[in-house]
Amino acid sequence: MNFAIADDEQLEIDTISSVLKEYASLGKLALSLETFHSGEELLQQYSPYAYTAIFLDIYMSGMSGVEAARHILAQDRHAIIIFLTSSDEHMPEAFSLHAFDYIAKPAKKERIFQVLDDVLLRQTELNTTPKLTFPTEKNDIALPLTDIAVIRTGSHRKVEILDADGHSYLTGLTFSEISEMVCNDMRFLLILRGVLVNMEHIVMIDGTACLLDNGMTLPVNVRGSKKLEATWRNFQFDEIRSERRDRRRGK
Repeated sequence: MNFAIADDEQLEIDTISSVLKEYASLGKLALSLETFHSGEELLQQYSPYAYTAIFLDIYMSGMSGVEAARHILAQDRHAIIIFLTSSDEHMPEAFSLHAFDYIAKPAKKERIFQVLDDVLLRQTELNTTPKLTFPTEKNDIALPLTDIAVIRTGSHRKVEILDADGHSYLTGLTFSEISEMVCNDMRFLLILRGVLVNMEHIVMIDGTACLLDNGMTLPVNVRGSKKLEATWRNFQFDEIRSERRDRRRGK
């Protein structure tokens, strides 16, 4: 578990850190903690998918916790944010960001333990989601396959991976290596040499281009465009059928 705590009160940081260490010790879990005294400091060090969860004080000098959360979620829609608050005044705004939970100050051990139990359940769900793990210059990234929009050969022999929010990651893995890693997942379609697209994010394919739901337009293999379009539409039909089956089964 890798947690971040952002709070301008050192006493609150110490309290939460102590409870996290006790929780990890009881559960025999590896724990890494990073602490910050402002939203600005957190954002300077932040990178997507770096933390299991982020404890974020709503009331801080300078940037508020709510504003910091907006910046974080713009980079990582799956970030687990737990707000720390001494007042309910800003809770409607906080929950409009789809925050995971909140803890009232002063933070009590029983409440923190309860939230951590929920975090582990959420992590278990996320861990069962198929992911693509690849190295970048900063660290290893694990992106859920459903969040990947495009995989393509970039400059200097590096492969560029773009997620659904438009964030770009460069990896030293070759296109062939990544293609092999996702070859058993039917959602990825080779629309041009060196360009794989997630069909879940395709809006349209015509004779020359592929339009994605994030606004990107990519060239396609013109000679094979009709076959590409047919493959995409068949994928859509399969998705619709699967959703109907799940609804009938009550999933």
